[in-house]
Amino acid sequence: MDDRIYTPEEQNELNEINGKLRELVDVDRRVISRKETISYILFNSARGFNIDGHKDLFTDSILHIGFNFQSINNALGSVWDILDDFFVAFVVEKTRTRWGKFVPYIFLGGIPFALLSALWWLIPLFFSPEQLADTEYVPKFVLSLVIGLIMELVGNFRDVSIGGFVSTITPYASDRRRLLAVSDYVNIIASRIPDLIIEFTLDFIKNGLVKVTKGTDAMIKKSLMIMGPATAIIGGVFIAWYSTVAKERVHQKIEKPKIKESLKIVFSNRPILMYMLSNALGSFGTGLSTNDYYRQVLNMTTFETIAGIPSFFFQPIGFSQYNKVAEKYSTKSLYMISQVFAKTFYIPLWFYGRFIHSKDGKFFFQGRIPMLPVTAVWECIYATWWGIKSISNTEISNECNDYIEWKCGYRNEATLSVASTFICKIPGRINGIIQPQLRKWISYDQTAYTEGREQPLKAQKWIFAMATLIPAILVLSSMIPMFWYNVDKDTRDRMYRELNERRTLMAKKINMEADGVSEETAVTEA
Repeated sequence: MDDRIYTPEEQNELNEINGKLRELVDVDRRVISRKETISYILFNSARGFNIDGHKDLFTDSILHIGFNFQSINNALGSVWDILDDFFVAFVVEKTRTRWGKFVPYIFLGGIPFALLSALWWLIPLFFSPEQLADTEYVPKFVLSLVIGLIMELVGNFRDVSIGGFVSTITPYASDRRRLLAVSDYVNIIASRIPDLIIEFTLDFIKNGLVKVTKGTDAMIKKSLMIMGPATAIIGGVFIAWYSTVAKERVHQKIEKPKIKESLKIVFSNRPILMYMLSNALGSFGTGLSTNDYYRQVLNMTTFETIAGIPSFFFQPIGFSQYNKVAEKYSTKSLYMISQVFAKTFYIPLWFYGRFIHSKDGKFFFQGRIPMLPVTAVWECIYATWWGIKSISNTEISNECNDYIEWKCGYRNEATLSVASTFICKIPGRINGIIQPQLRKWISYDQTAYTEGREQPLKAQKWIFAMATLIPAILVLSSMIPMFWYNVDKDTRDRMYRELNERRTLMAKKINMEADGVSEETAVTEA
């Protein structure tokens, strides 16, 4: 918001600049080079290059941390998470360096975070087999808790910075969407590589396809302890390297914003508030996913991979078409439809698996053969919408950042990121405390998988429902606040036209400050 008085010469120059900008803002422009695109693709893929999806299995079946300790861990983590959120927001929001506002913290999420992650996977090395088998052994729990809390702090710096950085990498929404489409599509393939390796390894061990000399539980532990640290270090190296080439092109206001004012702005703008409420409702979950269902009920970790083979041909659709559909529809519409469409198919899938029996009297959801075709259909539907879902998830957050700049004249990505996650963390963390108790209530057997036993029938029924029916209901309810998200397509397009004009003036002001010339001096000299 610029209320200064310009000289006639300055006003003519400003009008000429604005006129040229109006000719350019509707054009599909590219400012991200090919080299930067390739480096961002590697960086984005490195973020997902891990086996973190198997941490629950490691906690339950290798570390043998009891359900009550898991609830305590999540409770303490909740308090720590809320406290360090505000610290992270304050530090990042105040940061102004020659490398930018976010890039220094991207490096922090590289090697330092990777070493912490590797250490967590290596916890069994510090304890004897008897201590690992004891679900109530306190030192083991404390070490896991301490490493987890430090990872939470470092990870917060990483996630807040990456989330803010994406909205500053280019001032042009179409350019950003193009980058996200390419990088997210490649990330699907790259991030699946570690999972595929560990999933096939686990299935080979479980089904006797590899020679087991020390027991399946020992082989599973060894596999996870090798893959966990290895993938963490590889990903960390690429993230650290990208921090040396990353560029921020949307300039920050020279004055550093006050944190209270930033929070007030975040919570007083309707689009941001509705988006945060939607996230809060979406943070509820069961703690059990389809991967748990495939592993614990169907006893086949690679079931999703095999059922998803046909979906490979559908995956490029959403990514390749996003920019075209974004020209016709609002980000809100794409976000809502992509979130809901595929997940609602879980409802008929649950009825199919839960109420139809095979000839041997078992439910369909207990058999690989009856579940294979319907899962394959669901995977194709999900793959078709995955590109739209992936990009719109990021774009609606970027749109909220840009909306604040449009309305208030400056950016506060870190505060928005923390505020939006903070409002989710209260229900999400309560959920995290309850989830281990839910698994205890449904008679979930922590060691059944590694010791070759089936889960009790009661647990199998609930695992299937918690992986399908309940998430479908939760995602539908989470979309209710988005009906009051008031940035339609016309508003969005007008916002970006006006923002580009302001950003040019901001760049000019920052360049003047860098040259040691004040605005008053410039006016006097003019």
